[in-house]
Amino acid sequence: MSKRSPLPNSGQYTGQSRWLLLFVVFTIFVGVALFSLQAGSSMPDLRDYPAGSERKSAFFDFARPLVEDENQRISQDRDRLVAIAADSPGFFDRRWLARLAEEYRIENPDPTDPDLVASLLVRVDTVPLSLALAQAAKESGWGTSRFAREGYNLFGEWCFNEGCGMVPRARPISSTYEVESFRSPRESVASYMHNLNTLPQYQTFRLKRAKLRAANDELSGIVLAEKLLQYSQRREAYVLEIQQLIRSNDLE
Repeated sequence: MSKRSPLPNSGQYTGQSRWLLLFVVFTIFVGVALFSLQAGSSMPDLRDYPAGSERKSAFFDFARPLVEDENQRISQDRDRLVAIAADSPGFFDRRWLARLAEEYRIENPDPTDPDLVASLLVRVDTVPLSLALAQAAKESGWGTSRFAREGYNLFGEWCFNEGCGMVPRARPISSTYEVESFRSPRESVASYMHNLNTLPQYQTFRLKRAKLRAANDELSGIVLAEKLLQYSQRREAYVLEIQQLIRSNDLE
């Protein structure tokens, strides 16, 4: 009589399959995450595209996912804030609120104070895609400026510590500002949104956005651009140019 090979243990087989499935899912997740990070880690040379519709299309294809990804990250924090606002925060919620308040530059936050959540909801919110794309196009010369190509600065942000960025060739002798350098275009997008959501000069922007939210209205880039008078020294003229960019490129 021939001996039969012992049957595999079904429980062991099931466990191995489960771990194999988890490994495959984890590998796919890591691969997607790395691809997403790499997609925003370098800057294409948009000078390779003819000025006009081809360059515009290439620029929007590059910048759009960066803006959408950062808005998605902000939306996740906002969703948790909304959930906390509907209930009393627990221990871990209070710790998270304290960290978020620090990130969004709220001084002396009290995680047990209901007003903290209300204050954070004004700040922790998305920036309209149309507005971000129009400003990025304007400030970076459709991605072709020296500051965009070499410093990954898509939004013309300044910094004031020596060596923090790139010195403009036409900077007045008495000035000390530099055009900030970033490690990646993705970092530039995150910094831009964080500035709009935290700096004092953009408080009217945030309050207008909160009013749109309260009225269940769309966050319109054209409407919110009106509150960015302090983004540029050109004030009203700058706002009109951003609004025209949104309209002429059908961004909204």
